[in-house]
Amino acid sequence: MNNSYKFKVNRRSLYIFITILLLCVSSLSVSNFYNADSKDYEFRGLRSSYTEDYLNETIINGDFSPVEPWKSSTTGDLNDVSASTSSGQANYEISGEQKQFSVISGTPDGSNWTRVNNPEFPNLPDTSTINSGGCYVSHSWNELADQTPSVHWDRNLTMDESMSDYVITSASLTAVVNASANTNVECPGDSMTDYGTYDYVKFYVIISDLFKSKVYEVAYNQTVNIGQDSASNPHLMPDTYMINVSEQDLIFYLSSVLSTDNHNFTVTLGVRIWCEDNRLSDGDTWNYLYIKSCDLSFTYQKKINKFSTVSWHQNTGKVFSGNNLQITGGTLKFDYKINQLWSSSLSPNSEIRIFINNNSLLETVKLSGAGFSFNEAKIGGYDVRYLILKDVNTSISLQMFIADEFPLTDNFTISITNISLEISYLLFFPDPVDEPWIFSGLFIIASIATLVLAGILIAYIKVWRFPVPVRKVRKYRKTLSSDKTPGVGIVSQKTSFGKNYNSELKKTDKLLKGASMNGKILRDKLLDNKEGVLPK
Repeated sequence: MNNSYKFKVNRRSLYIFITILLLCVSSLSVSNFYNADSKDYEFRGLRSSYTEDYLNETIINGDFSPVEPWKSSTTGDLNDVSASTSSGQANYEISGEQKQFSVISGTPDGSNWTRVNNPEFPNLPDTSTINSGGCYVSHSWNELADQTPSVHWDRNLTMDESMSDYVITSASLTAVVNASANTNVECPGDSMTDYGTYDYVKFYVIISDLFKSKVYEVAYNQTVNIGQDSASNPHLMPDTYMINVSEQDLIFYLSSVLSTDNHNFTVTLGVRIWCEDNRLSDGDTWNYLYIKSCDLSFTYQKKINKFSTVSWHQNTGKVFSGNNLQITGGTLKFDYKINQLWSSSLSPNSEIRIFINNNSLLETVKLSGAGFSFNEAKIGGYDVRYLILKDVNTSISLQMFIADEFPLTDNFTISITNISLEISYLLFFPDPVDEPWIFSGLFIIASIATLVLAGILIAYIKVWRFPVPVRKVRKYRKTLSSDKTPGVGIVSQKTSFGKNYNSELKKTDKLLKGASMNGKILRDKLLDNKEGVLPK
């Protein structure tokens, strides 16, 4: 009896445990669904019990005292721009420079000039040399001789700097010549009938690259009336300047040859004689031809390449994060100055650019607006709220940007200090979010479903898993095992006969009310073919 009782108790405990387990699983499912959605519900309409305002200065050492954690970087030509620091400020430096070239000056010296043939007119005059008077030529021509003698003197020059980093801004050239010829040199005005171009001599100056792939004549003098018959014999041409190309053309030609070789170029002094055959047994006498002096000079300035940059940047280490944090504002301030006024003619578009979290501010600071003393770049500062990002390390960069290519003679220093980046934000402290009614309804439905499932499971375990006969036996066994024994009644013969008789009468009544067959009542069937005998 005790073992049977323990078995019943253990089985009931098992049923209770299964029911509780199902309820817990159902509750957790609904709760998880609610929690997953409640976050979105909370962010869609955050209801806070209160908020707190904060204002945070994110810049470290905005006055560069010390410089850390600020860092600098440059792009482009490092000879053009650089970064530096001084007491309480950071600097952007733009390096200008101006130099003068004037190696060729005065009377040509035989130690620096080399005589060479003119490749187009290779025959040399009778005499060609350099003496104390300069480049000297003399020549006598007769009927059968070559009519076009010529001579060159070359001088190769080397620049101290690579001219790829410089721009020639001014240039000048002067050359002086003189000559003497006999009156047998024909020129306009002489009495003759057979002439074309007459006799003449051409002095000239050429600049070229070392390999003579680019050759430019930059000055010349061609005689016209030397040797006229009306003049004294011999006829003299006094000191005369060569005719130069314009300064702009001279700058262009110099720049062109120095673009082929950034350090080297050649200057050539030349004399070419033309003796025209004007009569029978013609002869021409050139007593002397001098290039007395040559002066070439030019000024060149440092070329500042466009798109060069210098940046001062800092990773502040400040990260604004949290579901209950909202950034409400951001203001950037800094002071700047320049050591000398920046002319817009230098580079009107050069400026200081601002980057927050690697995103650029639309507003910029033109260098042409800087003064000699520190002033705010913008009164009240720049609104940078839309550049402040959550969940990232806030960074800032102030970049000087060279927008144009231009020559620069002086050194410029742009300085910045008192950099401040204030970020304001709100912290929300929300009330517990009320559970929407739909989740309560789902919880109730899930609970009812769990109870129904638990009831079905218990019914199956206790009853439905057995066949019907077994169920009856189990039910009868329960009555036997109970304290109250089943009642057993003995029915008398008379009572039993009466019950059977009444039962058969009910059947007879049903048949008598039924349909007829040929007008005859089926008595045989009612009386079972025996009168007075009741159906069995």
